[in-house]
This record gives sequence, structure tokens and C-alpha cells, in this order.
Amino acid sequence: MNRVHKILGSDISSRIDVLETGRPVAEILVEGELSPFEHEALYKLLKKHFRLEQPGYSELLDETIGTRVNITFHHPYDRRFFMGVLQGDWRGLKDLLKQIRYRRGRLGAAFTLTFTDEKIRIVFSSGVLGDEELGSAMDQIAHLTGVVGQMMRPETMVEPLSQVEASFDRKTDRWQGFRGLGLTDKKEYFFDESLFRWKTG
Repeated sequence: MNRVHKILGSDISSRIDVLETGRPVAEILVEGELSPFEHEALYKLLKKHFRLEQPGYSELLDETIGTRVNITFHHPYDRRFFMGVLQGDWRGLKDLLKQIRYRRGRLGAAFTLTFTDEKIRIVFSSGVLGDEELGSAMDQIAHLTGVVGQMMRPETMVEPLSQVEASFDRKTDRWQGFRGLGLTDKKEYFFDESLFRWKTG
């Protein structure tokens, strides 16, 4: 009886391992603090879809904000991420970040979402945003995969890029100021929207 129980137990845990292995990895680093409730809610929401450690914490060096939540997804930045991996929980993540921002009062909260695979890191980094601005910024991240895909075509680049970072502009209500780092030349590039090409300097 015990032997059967043991075999079943190990079978279940190995099946859980297989399920876990099939999931992409995510990491959470919080600059500043989250409440125990916020910590648990963020961990639980992402744990459903990713292999995930408990959120880590570091000192907040930027005094203009209350908290910065950095989430790194080890998954290409593509439509499949939003439609297949996170599905309806993208909205849940957006609502949770809104709550974190709201609870910081006047100082607010900022976020950085990074998508990384073996080729490139795509980074979306916000300053402190209002409630509607944060909702808009998150919605746009989910809808910009096609545009960013076009921006990353070889013919738009002088040099393959290892990282691309965008910042959210509150005045125009859009992600812009796309900056890139050359893979081998380590030069900084910026995306010229009028020419639809990456340029230096």
C-alpha cells in the first residue's frame, strides 16, 4: 500500500515538473516595497502561467516615485505571449498594477516590463502614470507587437540589436523614444519614425 502511494506521489510530482518545465520563466524585482497583499496577488497571478520565484526586493534609488515593479518575461515579445500564455490575465496584471499605483498616493508607482529571448531584450519602462494613462500604456504594449516586429526587420537596421527600450510619453499617450543597443558594435541607436529606420547619434 505504502509502495503504491509512494509511486503515485512521485508520479504526480514528476508530472508537475513536466508541466512546470513547459512554462516560460518570469522574474519580479520590486524597487521599494509592496504590501503583503500586493506581493501575494502579483505572485499568484503570474505563477499560473510562469515558472516563478517569490518577488525579490531592492532599494528604491529614484525618490520621485513610491515603488517600481520590474517584471521580466523570458518569452519573445509577440502576439502569442498575450493571446496564448497570459490570456485573460493580462487584464488582471493591468488592474493589479493600477491598484499598486493607487495605493502609493501622490508618489505613485512605475513599472518596467521586459521581454527577453536568445536574440533580443525588449523593454517598456514607464514613469509615474495616472490611472487612465497606465491602462492605456498597458493596452498599447499588448497591441504593439506587430509594429515592433516591423521595426525589428533586418532592413531597418544598420546592425543587429541586443536590446530595445521604449518610454511612455504622457503628453502624446504613446510609447516612443525607442532606443537600441548594437549587438556587436555596442553603439546606441534610436528609431527614426519618419524614415522607419534605426540611426546612430
